[in-house]
Amino acid sequence: YDGIEENDKRRQLLAMVTAMDDAATAVVDALKLAGMWDNTIFIFFSDNGGDLSPLSVGQVNYPLRGGKHSFFEGGIRSPSFVHSPLLPHAGVVNSDLLHVTDWLPTLTYLGAC
Repeated sequence: YDGIEENDKRRQLLAMVTAMDDAATAVVDALKLAGMWDNTIFIFFSDNGGDLSPLSVGQVNYPLRGGKHSFFEGGIRSPSFVHSPLLPHAGVVNSDLLHVTDWLPTLTYLGAC
């Protein structure tokens, strides 16, 4: 992370994100190798925005206002995606609010497809 100068916390955060990417890739590769990928719903989501407290490890929510423990967009918006060959429509983008309790009816519906 040569472009991130003089900011060890930011470099640490980026290293953790890279490790998460590598782990997700390993899971997908293992599912494909086992022949299970075509019958898998892969869901990746975060619980909330980055921690902006003095104890944080370099999170930046810009251009969103606020962070973890706030009701501003920086505290409630987070990246997520769902991927599966089982989904009826590909490439759908949803900008609506989603709460963790919304997953139960969604997964129940997908399990019945």
